[in-house]
Amino acid sequence: MSVSIFDNQKANELKERQRLEELKRKAKLQQVKLDKRLNKQKILMGAFLGQVLVGESEDEKFIQNYFAKNFPEFLTRKSDKELFKSMIESLGGDMGLDEEESSFVANAKENNQEAIDQNTGLENNQPSSSHQTQSDSMANYGEQDSLLDDHKYATDVSDPNYRGQ
Repeated sequence: MSVSIFDNQKANELKERQRLEELKRKAKLQQVKLDKRLNKQKILMGAFLGQVLVGESEDEKFIQNYFAKNFPEFLTRKSDKELFKSMIESLGGDMGLDEEESSFVANAKENNQEAIDQNTGLENNQPSSSHQTQSDSMANYGEQDSLLDDHKYATDVSDPNYRGQ
């Protein structure tokens, strides 16, 4: 039985694919190790900052004031701001959630009115059996909005607002 050139080529292609898969596996393993290392650094830095924020020295007071003033601007999500609200206020800072809440409520009302207007247009142009009710549409809109807000930041490093959270 003779081995053809095509058999050798197939064997070489298989070996190349196996090498490529092994390289991908190693790269993924390295990325996991790097991610773990970065997370450990963030945890340790956070623990250190936590100690500084309860300190009494002049330097610690300076850092506390700086943190209370600038950290709220660093946070972009409302849920994150709510998480740190009591800490910032205990340091004499302001999260600004009152102004944000009023603009949030105004935007929510505006979005709900747009959904109602769109639904009204659908009701006038389509048979009633082929569209959602107005309340179903608004409920779905709210669910989608909250899902996007809560999970968007998790891994999207290409997002310009990503801050390693």
